[in-house]
Amino acid sequence: MKVDLTKIFNQQRELDKEIHTKHNVSYRTINRELKLALLVELGELANEIRSFKFWSLKKPSSKETILEEYVDGIHFITSICIRYIVSPKFEVKRYLNKYQNPKEITKAFVWLFRKTCNINTAWKARYWYMNYLKFGFRLGFSMEDIIKAYEKKNKVNHDRQKNNY
Repeated sequence: MKVDLTKIFNQQRELDKEIHTKHNVSYRTINRELKLALLVELGELANEIRSFKFWSLKKPSSKETILEEYVDGIHFITSICIRYIVSPKFEVKRYLNKYQNPKEITKAFVWLFRKTCNINTAWKARYWYMNYLKFGFRLGFSMEDIIKAYEKKNKVNHDRQKNNY
């Protein structure tokens, strides 16, 4: 399926420009911080999904909460892709089947964690992003869900910058 993230990339550029100006940073100077932020967001997402918590009977958080955590990752991977000058147009295999069990989700998380540390080229950033989109689809999110949730959170992030978050 063809995915055009031009709108998301443009919105992220605006937010990043605001942040970079306010905090006197650039993509080059915050490369490690972006990767660490992405890892933290992955951890927060994993905590809400709870697939790895074999010791707990507590159910995953609501789909809305999980989507909100998922798009936090979209913010950071988009910034990383902008840093590496990745095209916002992707060809992503659309999985119609959702994950069948927690072990599949946990396996995907481990892959994402491992690969995050190695994002150091445009190709690797693009490949990671495509896999993260597939991950979202397999969690049951549509591209429309992702874009709508991103735009909502992007507004929150702009407000946070205006209020000295």
